[in-house]
Amino acid sequence: MIPPVSPETDKEMGGNSGRIGRSLRQMRNAQATWTLVRMLVLVQAVPVVWDLLDPMAGKLSLAQHHLGLTARDFLSGSFWQPISHALIHGNWPHLLANAACLILLGPKLEHIVPKRTFWLLALSSALAGAVFFMLLTPALPGADAPILVGASSICFGFLVLLTTLSPESRFLPLFLSGKSIGLGVILTNLILALLHPDLSTGPLAGWGRQLSEGHLAGLFQISHACHFGGSLAGYLCGKYLLRPRVSLASLKRAREKQEASERRRK
Repeated sequence: MIPPVSPETDKEMGGNSGRIGRSLRQMRNAQATWTLVRMLVLVQAVPVVWDLLDPMAGKLSLAQHHLGLTARDFLSGSFWQPISHALIHGNWPHLLANAACLILLGPKLEHIVPKRTFWLLALSSALAGAVFFMLLTPALPGADAPILVGASSICFGFLVLLTTLSPESRFLPLFLSGKSIGLGVILTNLILALLHPDLSTGPLAGWGRQLSEGHLAGLFQISHACHFGGSLAGYLCGKYLLRPRVSLASLKRAREKQEASERRRK
């Protein structure tokens, strides 16, 4: 994230090298981010190592089905799945991709919001992703219930919160404003979710079928509905943090305005 600064200010800040140094310091001091990444690695590593020691154990698959989210299991009493799905991943590349996003975004977020907000956003992003996954993911008769795993909803929540809190900043590598990127991410995820070929969304589902039959067959193996939920959580959190706050000065101004209005009426 690069704030729009004047050349003089940029020089005082140390230019690109200064920004890189600050980013590295933020990353080194991002305790909450590293705690979250360690949790994800630990949850993934235990069943993977178990399967390496005992190839017939199938512990990774068991963990994915126990911690991952399906609407059927949730409605049957697996009430922990809307949160636990964010702790387990499909494979190591899936985990590493999400961990990289968290390491890039989390330190910047920790630098500008309290730790409590960081963890509340991670929790609400996972929950919102789970809700929209269950609402917008079709379950076909006779087919295995789709299962949701991964912390990508948290990544999208962090990204959109940053863009919402810094709407005029320019973000690499697109050099677009935070506001444009945030709204673009939300709308793109929503449109892709509604394009799912198995949803009853009329022409959108038809276009989705055309995409899946072409060179984008794997496009709908990704839970865009979950990403939309996480993005929406980040946006709403940002709007809440930026809400007008009542202060003594604002109350005084309101009182003076009211008294002036009363004097004019007299």
